[in-house]
Amino acid sequence: MNLGITLMIIAYLLVMFLIAAWLKKRVHTDTDYLLAGRKMGAGLIAVMLLATNFGGAFVLGTSQDAYSVGFAAISFAIGIFVGLVFLAVFVAKRVRAGSFVTVPDFLHARFGSQPVRLLASTLSVLALTGILAGQVGAAGSALTALGLSQVWGAIVGVVLIIAFTVLSGMWGVAITDAIQFVVIVAGMILVAVIAVNAAGGFATITSTFEASGVAEPFNPLNQGWSFMLGAALPVVVHKLVGQDVMQRVFSAKSARAAATGAGIAGLLTAGFAVVPALAGMAARALFPELDPSVGVMPALIENVLPVWAAGILLAEIISAVISTADALLLAAVSNISNDFLQRFRHFRDSQQSQLRWSRIVTVALGVIALGVSLLVPGIIQVLTMAFTMYGSGVFVAFMFGLFTRFGGRYAALASMVTGAVTGLLGLTGVLVIGAVPTIVTAVGVSLITYVIVAALARETPSRLPAQQDRAVAHA
Repeated sequence: MNLGITLMIIAYLLVMFLIAAWLKKRVHTDTDYLLAGRKMGAGLIAVMLLATNFGGAFVLGTSQDAYSVGFAAISFAIGIFVGLVFLAVFVAKRVRAGSFVTVPDFLHARFGSQPVRLLASTLSVLALTGILAGQVGAAGSALTALGLSQVWGAIVGVVLIIAFTVLSGMWGVAITDAIQFVVIVAGMILVAVIAVNAAGGFATITSTFEASGVAEPFNPLNQGWSFMLGAALPVVVHKLVGQDVMQRVFSAKSARAAATGAGIAGLLTAGFAVVPALAGMAARALFPELDPSVGVMPALIENVLPVWAAGILLAEIISAVISTADALLLAAVSNISNDFLQRFRHFRDSQQSQLRWSRIVTVALGVIALGVSLLVPGIIQVLTMAFTMYGSGVFVAFMFGLFTRFGGRYAALASMVTGAVTGLLGLTGVLVIGAVPTIVTAVGVSLITYVIVAALARETPSRLPAQQDRAVAHA
């Protein structure tokens, strides 16, 4: 690896560490660590969501898939766009009207059931750890360009992710995300332009794909509706109930700021979605025999880009991975700290005790994610499995709980169990219904279960959680 590129990456990381270390002085309590004191405006919420979504999986995963299937790879990004727009229009204001810390926190307030809370939190932690593992895999892939093996790249990536998160929590995530977002967008656009020109333009790329049997490579539906829905729907569901997304909503200074930030992020995601796909498709024309699961971006760095552009791309990929991974790590820590550890008196002894334990959990989850990433190397596959499991279990209960007073604890618990189990059966190939995506089947089973149990149990709360919160505030 060129010495200049290596020094550029080291300098970039050093600047990020110095910023995180400076922001550490703002972290005095667990609320500061996990939610930045609930002081984020709409602009910062939008940047945080964008930086989180333009992560290693978005950049590396989309380019990997685009190498094989062309523009159909933007299905993942379409899911992000639709999910964030729905979040902005229908969900963000209602959720932020309360003072919740986690999605299971909301479910506990709505359904009054500790088992519902613990099951939702368990599914959330499993999903977030799986998604984080995808980011660790992306880090390993990116750092191979520095001469590291995939395993050592993943290890170094985890160390960076944990260090950034432990230093300054959500404050560090917010400010460094703003910087990383600029690097990600500028770097990826630059790479795509250079790669497409080096490949001979769009006509050459098209003919390369058609010669390999992929018709209409620039058509997002070239793999059919089943492919698109299978990739997009789990992401849509996750963006509406995922803890990593909701943690930004909970961090907003107001309900309006949360909704506005989510809307801006969704619209900008739609505009940026094609960029990593173009880079991956150009790589197909340049390197037709490449193994896309490990080599799209490293191949561009080593063989196509000038030194200065290669340095920018590596910085961009590292930015993407860290900005997403530290958010996921904090989200999982929120679940464990708020939904599990709060039950123990030792954890509640003091704010300092809570903060210390949250940092310990941060390190432990990072190490676990490293292990998962080494066992399951496919980035998008890991993400899809994680999104499906969590969304299948939580989505129906969350939506009924947020918008209606229909159903109670028994309906929520039953729908979560049946949805998660159906999702697992679908992912393992035990329950497959034609071309119907697993997430659709699982959410459908969860919905039917909720309605039947709710009708039989006849449980109805007097008011919704946000209304309860406002009532307490006015008392």
